[in-house]
Amino acid sequence: MSLTLPSVASHHPHVTPGLAEQLLSLRRRWRIILASTVLVPGLTLVGVLRTPLTYTATGIVLYDPESAAVPGDNNNVPEDAADEDAVVASQGEVIASLPAAGQIASRLDLASSPEFNPAIAHRHFPFSLLPVPKAPTPDELAEVTRRALDVQVLPGSRVLSVSFTSTSPELAANAANLAMQIYLDHERDVSFAALNDAQAWLEKHAADVQAQLDATEAELAQARASAGVVQGAQSTLTTETASRLAASLVEAQADLAMSQARLSAASGGDAAAASAAIAPNLLPLRKEQADLTAQVQSLSAQYGPDYPDLVSARTQLAAITAEIGAETGRELDAARAQVAADKAQIATLQSALAAARTQSQTEDAESGPIRAMEQRAEAGQDMLRAMTQQAGQLAQDASLTKPDARILSTAAVPTQPSAPHRGLILGAALGLGFCLGVLLAGLRDALDTSLRSGVDIRAQFGLSCFALLPENAAPKVAALQAPFSLYAEQLRSLRTGLGLNEGQCRIIAITAARPGEGKTTLTIALGRSLAAAGLRVLAVDGDIRQPSFDPVFNCAGAPGLTDHLAGLAGVDEVIRQDSLTPLQILPAGTQAKAALSLFLSPALRQSLFMLREQFEVILIDAPPAFALAEGRVLARLADSALLCIRWGHTPRRVVRAAITLLQEAGVVLAGAALTRVNVAQHEKSGFADAEVYQPRYGGYFPH
Repeated sequence: MSLTLPSVASHHPHVTPGLAEQLLSLRRRWRIILASTVLVPGLTLVGVLRTPLTYTATGIVLYDPESAAVPGDNNNVPEDAADEDAVVASQGEVIASLPAAGQIASRLDLASSPEFNPAIAHRHFPFSLLPVPKAPTPDELAEVTRRALDVQVLPGSRVLSVSFTSTSPELAANAANLAMQIYLDHERDVSFAALNDAQAWLEKHAADVQAQLDATEAELAQARASAGVVQGAQSTLTTETASRLAASLVEAQADLAMSQARLSAASGGDAAAASAAIAPNLLPLRKEQADLTAQVQSLSAQYGPDYPDLVSARTQLAAITAEIGAETGRELDAARAQVAADKAQIATLQSALAAARTQSQTEDAESGPIRAMEQRAEAGQDMLRAMTQQAGQLAQDASLTKPDARILSTAAVPTQPSAPHRGLILGAALGLGFCLGVLLAGLRDALDTSLRSGVDIRAQFGLSCFALLPENAAPKVAALQAPFSLYAEQLRSLRTGLGLNEGQCRIIAITAARPGEGKTTLTIALGRSLAAAGLRVLAVDGDIRQPSFDPVFNCAGAPGLTDHLAGLAGVDEVIRQDSLTPLQILPAGTQAKAALSLFLSPALRQSLFMLREQFEVILIDAPPAFALAEGRVLARLADSALLCIRWGHTPRRVVRAAITLLQEAGVVLAGAALTRVNVAQHEKSGFADAEVYQPRYGGYFPH
């Protein structure tokens, strides 16, 4: 069975590995991934188990300054939403302040708790080897306590969440509740202190006002005594007289106006209007006069002038007219007299009023400073009464002082730990371990420049890989002892790849990049396998300076290739027979110092030409390409060369450099073979040429 695959990669020597190849590379490093996936969660589990459980207790506080404000006092109410958020946030800073944390530490005696005092904490190995830490100072203890205290403001509200974390659930609840109570006490104390300060200021200011009022009243009393003014008088006698005179003058002027109006109406051409204005009692006479006038006119129209009724009516009309005239004259005289009297009274009142006003102005000029002092005294008394009333209100408010916040929910003792979240941590550690394993596996694969499959050889160098020879305890005889083993099958695959068939002679140089690649073992194993199959095979030890055939065939010191080339022995004299198979052996010989000159002489080419006539396959174990120039010379004289590469060991750069050296020397590289393959690892590598190692092929390769 052959493992040879079509050498399509030879046309693409620099094929970039795709996702499938990258996944296969991770599969090949599954041990690293598994170790990391198990180790990281394991170490995390140990750390988590040794980490003490912590509990978080939470209470709720509502900051509500309006409920605690004095009615009508809006000084503490923010006007803007941003200002309100800032105020609420500042309350959280007050709760979690260092002084508040110091009070919590002091009241709960946290210095005696190992959680907050590392000096008394129990320490496990190896931490027990370190020096014992010092006991924390009060400030340090307060800082540690503050780190355990957390205050969060719920967005868009005045609600504050106060939490405390501790290894003791009872301590966590007590500390959270104490933090809220300290905050409320602080707010109450601040409000009380502010009221006390305001009351003290009012009392001091009231005392100053009282002192000024006393001085003003003393000065006022002295001024009144000097001016002879009666205390408490609101106006002088002259001022009152002037007021009465002014009122009388107004009344007299009104009477004069009425009298003049009556006189003017009486003096008009309209007798009826004059009579009505002056003597209203003449109206019946005027009516009777009108009736008689109408009667006279009616009788005059009907009868003659001497008609008795007409004469009588005229007589009555004349009498009434005379009576009306007489009465009207008397009323006009009385009206004229009244107007004259009113004018005289007005003149008198005006003169008296002018004199009173002059006297009042004089008295006012003398009593002006006294009135100013009286007004100042009244203002001082009003201020003193207002301050006294406000001080009393402050005293009442102080007795009813409330904090600006209240507790909505006290912190209950937690029943479940808040940290560590073991499941979450272990899950994250598992994912981290797997990712780290993948990273390390990828890094290991990237740093591993060795070749582990024929696919790698084809992709990297464009060479066909004819065989993958498994690691074997006795590779030189493995094919003979187990002709149906995987090792023997790989040798047959190699024979097929090299085209070693009956009826034609092929000279194959087997070389490597450096020593330890397994080229000598492969030469002997392949030679014996071919000889056992019936081919005439000659194995030549071309590694003159470090002969490898000597310990295998017990030919140390025997003449060999160099002796023949030097003319010291014939071909038949230097060829030896393998004790296990028909394989013929040509040792290195004893002339190692002249090996290069002998290989460059025509004798080597002539000897190989003669050997072609005797053997069907000549295998030359050539020195490593980097070691000696003889190796490249021998490989060039062969029909083709087979490059041995140690599986998972030889770096690619070394193989590439060796191929370059051989090609520059004119060597025809037929292909390569991977030697010393670890079957167990290659079976799980995922490479296509590892398929043959799967258990399903066990029936084809019995042990």
